Order: sequence, then C-alpha cells, then structure tokens
Amino acid sequence: MSECFKSFTYDGKSTETIISPVKLMLATFDGISSVVGVSREIQKGGTTITRPVANEYGTIANNATIEYCLIKDNFEPFTEQEQVTVERWLTSPKFSTDMVVYDTDDEEVCIYRGLFTNTSWIPHSRGYAGVQFTFECNTAYPLKKYKKDYTVTQSETITLNCESDELNEYVYPVLTVMETSETAYVRVINKTDNDNVMNIRALDRLKTIFDCKHCIPTDETRSGVISYADLGWDDVGNIYWLRLLPGDNQLEIHVSNKNVDEETGKVTWEDIDSSAEISISYECPYKLVGGWL
Repeated sequence: MSECFKSFTYDGKSTETIISPVKLMLATFDGISSVVGVSREIQKGGTTITRPVANEYGTIANNATIEYCLIKDNFEPFTEQEQVTVERWLTSPKFSTDMVVYDTDDEEVCIYRGLFTNTSWIPHSRGYAGVQFTFECNTAYPLKKYKKDYTVTQSETITLNCESDELNEYVYPVLTVMETSETAYVRVINKTDNDNVMNIRALDRLKTIFDCKHCIPTDETRSGVISYADLGWDDVGNIYWLRLLPGDNQLEIHVSNKNVDEETGKVTWEDIDSSAEISISYECPYKLVGGWL
C-alpha cells in the first residue's frame, strides 16, 4: 500500500474532520505504474479525392478521471457508521462540485471540479480497510487559483505573471476595485494585450467586483446591482474586459480624472493625488493530472 498525506475538501467537508478526531488520507492498494497526462481528440472533417487533407477545427480534451483510495491515518479499519458517513459525503452531490486539494503544509494545490461516480469498500475482519473511488472531472485538468493585491497611488506599472499552462488561451480574472479617498477613474491598461484599456469609475470606499469572464459587474450594496452609467461606461458596444495572456502581463494602473472638451468632445486623462486598492484573482488551467494529485 502507498500513502499520500495530502488532504482535500469536498461539498463543505474535509478529509481532516469528516470522522474526527481521526483523519483520512489518500492511498493506493496496488501502487502507481504511470502518471496520466492529457488525452485529446482532433476535430476534423472528412477527406475526398479533391481534398486529401481534412480540415481541422481544433481539439477537444477528454475529461480527467482520478482513481484512488481513502484510508484512516492510523490505519485502523472503518466502522459501519464511519463507512456510512463517508459514503454519504462523497456521493450526495448531484452536480459537479469542487474538490480542493491541499499539501502537507495546508497550502492549496489545485481544484478538481467534478463528481465521485464510483465507490467500493475493501472488506476487513473488523469493518472496512478503506474505500476505492473514481472521481470524474468536468475538465481535462484541474484549476489553480491565484490572487494579487495592489495599492496604487496616482499611477503604477506592475508585472503580473499569469501562470496558466494553456498557452493559447486568455485567462479572464475577477477584478476588485475600491477608491480609498475620493470618487475617481481607475484605468487599467494592459500593455501586453495591445494597450487595451479598462476604464472604471470607482466610487469612494465602495468595493466593485468585475467578473471579466462573464462580463458581470457588482458592488457591495444590498442588491449588488450596478449600472454601466455608474461605472462611466457610455459606449456599451466598446467595453474592454481585462484579460491576461499566459506569462508576464505588464499593466499600467492610473487613478485619474476624466476631462471632456465641451467644444470638440475630446477626452483627456489627468492622474490625481489619490489611491485605490486593486485585487486581481483568477483561476487557470493547471496541467497536473493523475499521479499523486
């Protein structure tokens, strides 16, 4: 038997506490002969006499499947009641749920999103030695969360490293903005993404959250609803939602006033002596599948 002392949480409960005071740990009864990578299929059309090479339409990656066991960290067998408790926990969710894996230092390693689709209990003379399970993910590989916090006064250039392993896709973050001294515009210019600009009218001490993937802004009021007008967005057909490229992204962040010439309508920006708190968090593909989670 091989053991792994990583822990995970699932459906609001943890391997550390599900049958407290005893902890559960990952194990295999047969050992590991290989580490599973990513399996994918090429989407392509047919061939004819006049078209000997098929048109390609990209790829579809097969969802990851994890097969392991859970045993007690004191190597004692499970009682019947403990078996019922663990079985209920793993098999109750009906829709894909996050399984968050932690290492031995309680640091989050990655997130597998899916369901336990099969469980089988290993008999023991005094109960059950452990449970074998199959966890089917709804993605080809897990995700990993990152978060960066910044306090910007007037203007600042930062380099944010997007640690995505999917090199040909953008990562859309969740951007949290709060002006700390007065209502002003916070301008985020992604120099790495063709100098695209996200202009946000940030209200004094009201935190505003931007889900850039789903294009949804909310704030901390009771309703959470915020209008585009409140954000200073008057051209709704031309809104840039911050997106990150894999690797280093150079971001210019300015705290500014917007000046509009009454005669020409020309817009100019002036950095002001004010500050804003900026938080950028994102999930991105983390190609660590199979093996020891």
